[in-house]
Amino acid sequence: MSAVVVERIRRRVPWSGSRTLALLAAALAIGAPLRTMYYLSDVVGDPTLFLALTALSLVGATLLARVLRPPLAVAVGAVLFAGGLGAYILNLSTNPAVTELLGDTAALLTGRSLLQIAKVRLWVLSFAPAPVFLTWYFALRRWYVTATVAAGTALAFFALTTDAGVVTTLLGVVGIAATIGFGTLDTLSADEPADLTKRPDAMSGSSETGQTDDDSEGIDAGRRAVLEQLAAIIVVPAALSQVPITRDSLLSYDDGSDGQTVEGSLFDAGESLSVLGSISLTPEIRYTVESEEPRYWRVASYDRYTGNGWVRTGNPIPYDDQRLDSPEGETRTLRQEFRAESTIGTVPAAWKPVRYSGEPSVLVSSEGGFQPNGTLSTGDSYEVRSELLVATPDGLRGAGTDYDDATAELYTQLPDSTPDRVAERTSILTANAENPYETALVVERWLQESKGYSLEVDRPDFNVADAFLFEMDEGYCVYFATTMVTMLRTQGIPARMTVGYTSGQRIDENQWVVRGLNSHAWVEVYFPDQGWVQFDPTPSGPREAVRQQRIEEASSDESSPTVGDDNPVEQYTPSDTSTPAPLTETDETEAEPTETPTATETDTPTGTAREPGTGDDAGPSLPDLPSREEMTLGVVALLGIAAGARRSGLSGRAYRAVWLRYQRRVDPETDIERAFQRAMYVLATEHRDRESGETVRAYLDAIEADDRVRRLAALRERLRYGGEVDEAVADEAVEIADRIVSAR
Repeated sequence: MSAVVVERIRRRVPWSGSRTLALLAAALAIGAPLRTMYYLSDVVGDPTLFLALTALSLVGATLLARVLRPPLAVAVGAVLFAGGLGAYILNLSTNPAVTELLGDTAALLTGRSLLQIAKVRLWVLSFAPAPVFLTWYFALRRWYVTATVAAGTALAFFALTTDAGVVTTLLGVVGIAATIGFGTLDTLSADEPADLTKRPDAMSGSSETGQTDDDSEGIDAGRRAVLEQLAAIIVVPAALSQVPITRDSLLSYDDGSDGQTVEGSLFDAGESLSVLGSISLTPEIRYTVESEEPRYWRVASYDRYTGNGWVRTGNPIPYDDQRLDSPEGETRTLRQEFRAESTIGTVPAAWKPVRYSGEPSVLVSSEGGFQPNGTLSTGDSYEVRSELLVATPDGLRGAGTDYDDATAELYTQLPDSTPDRVAERTSILTANAENPYETALVVERWLQESKGYSLEVDRPDFNVADAFLFEMDEGYCVYFATTMVTMLRTQGIPARMTVGYTSGQRIDENQWVVRGLNSHAWVEVYFPDQGWVQFDPTPSGPREAVRQQRIEEASSDESSPTVGDDNPVEQYTPSDTSTPAPLTETDETEAEPTETPTATETDTPTGTAREPGTGDDAGPSLPDLPSREEMTLGVVALLGIAAGARRSGLSGRAYRAVWLRYQRRVDPETDIERAFQRAMYVLATEHRDRESGETVRAYLDAIEADDRVRRLAALRERLRYGGEVDEAVADEAVEIADRIVSAR
């Protein structure tokens, strides 16, 4: 393409190079919070409406940038924000709604995730239009700093709520820095400040001399300087994250999941739970429990599934000694007394707790359980009275599906990105089930029999339930429970994941020792007019074998553990840690429904425990592919490194080194000339440059060149003065040049 044609195209395109880079950077700056908002929308439902609102905001900003003055644009942004806030308040369930709004806002500003807000989808739809409109409008107006204020405020908010991860936040910071840097270059290169209402040609990128921005060496150098700074923003934190002293700090990119215990993976996250990879077991004693019967000591449940973890929505309220609600069905009372044997931040109890008394104060969680208002110290004790649901298989089969709207909405939620094959597989397996109870039994038994138990697993990159169902042969309790809840929710059955402790080691007739390795996750399924019923899809035999082995190892390595007033822990009877049946009030035995076989299913391993490092060896695994955000940062970093290498001359030196040592063969004439130039470069480095007007022979005589160089010069003279050259002559010239280069 000729230079004239290129110039005509550039004159027709209204944006210069700096202008284009500045707008791309602005899109990156607002793209980071938009990526977070898209994720939030996907977790709680279909993100189509969010994408439509974002597109409308961008189109509106583009159209109004030419006709709307900045003060009016700010007013439009304020109206969008106020309108969204009003829509959010009107859809809140509390009265007055402002109280809930203020409570949510205060929680968000102290680091609470937006996923813990019940109306997160409505919140995102209300919030998104204003920052998108303002960022893009001011970027088009060349008010780049103002544009970054809008995008940066949104990004800072999501970083504060911890919804924007480290990589996403860094991507937004890079976008903001690039917008300011390239925007400054664009502003300096313009004839005068752009006013789209008066100067439609203000963005033409042409100066009075007819030269474009790209023709200016200073602007080009400025762009390289911006890229270098962006590379530093990316590379320096990445390098610091590998330094041991910063590996577990806020500067680290590492998720810190290595070496976690089961208990840590369940409770360290507090209101949220991330599914980890391989974990370990700790035999440390947490509680002693006095109870007339063993139960699962429940800590909390999680209702919102994110695809790679769980979140508990709602705000806890103070407990003022009131009696909590009992399950909807028939119940019986169970009293338990817990004594903390270490510093810990949970108050377990059998479900459903209705009364609490003890030294540490507690809060009532949104699902109706207790959680401590602080931590428990060694020796702290409390008493809980629980109302246990008494249910029969016939009662649960006949419970029906008349779920209230709030329960159905909250406990059947799944990310919109959940693959359809999860629902399809569940429908096939449960085709013979006639009601939700039978569906839950089929799913529970299928997982117990088809998946193995192991603490050594690789964490999936995407949807945990989908990966465990289709791509993994084994896992531990969190994987089993997450998958069962997801499968049931695809069938419209309300279910939630629950965490706590199994009953523990029995040391007296009505006393149990609960250790960290008793940490467990299971499933609760809701039945109308009955309540929440416990199911456990994790195979109990392999699980308890691993835990018993760990107890024996700890006992042989340490002195005998004690509880209370230094009383030694002694076995009362063989460890009774089997799964307490969800239906404890019936001896009725009935045939269970069976899953429907399918020709597409393959044989799966039975639920047996596996030692680390055993099992099928599929050979070395491929490294994980980077995410889109990481790839974007990598591209920007590479561009910045390349710009820095060019500025420092490294790229030129690298090119010359390759040019000098490697000669690609073309034809005899080209090969001889190239070989001669390579040799002359070496001579100039070792002696001096050939002076202007100095003949080759005079130069070689002056530096006392050896016979090899003189022979190469003679071959080149034959070429230049019309002599015949062929492949053999070219081969000789290249060989001489290679020897000269290798000898330097």
